[in-house]
Amino acid sequence: MRPGLKYQEPEPGVLLVSVLARSEELALAVGDRLEAEFGPIDLTSFWISFAHSRYYEAEMGDGLGRYIFFFAEPLARQLLVEAKLFCDGLESEYVLAGGRRVNLDPGYLGLDHLILASTKAVPHRPYLRQGIYADLTLVYECGQYIPLRWSYPDYSSDYVRALCGDVRAKILKLRKQGVWRV
Repeated sequence: MRPGLKYQEPEPGVLLVSVLARSEELALAVGDRLEAEFGPIDLTSFWISFAHSRYYEAEMGDGLGRYIFFFAEPLARQLLVEAKLFCDGLESEYVLAGGRRVNLDPGYLGLDHLILASTKAVPHRPYLRQGIYADLTLVYECGQYIPLRWSYPDYSSDYVRALCGDVRAKILKLRKQGVWRV
């Protein structure tokens, strides 16, 4: 270690989990399970239609939609891997006839970006550990979260980016009050 160099953990983020399913009822039931693991949900998106892609149709059917749940408790960023592993295990509890009924995508929102956890290795996703990669999905610039060329269309929507902006405002408020820490 260089003399005088201090290693600091980054500020916590807000855990979010996207729940993709065929019905709102199933997604909300999974939300209850997530709340039991991660603490209270602070903000829930509207039901977002997943009509822009047919990627999951063969496995999960058509008419998919998602809720994005933002959790109240600050998340130490290094715990994203554990959150992904838990979500993958929870997905397996909802398998029916060999296919998933839900797809769970955890991530964290920080003041500077939105990171999703992924098991898929592609060039823009740095490896974290235990088979989990970090997907830089949105970056905060010029007063808003902006998508990148590889960002998923639903996360790139004005609605989701505005939701992230609202959560960011809450982080700043809690930070000013001195209570935003793990």
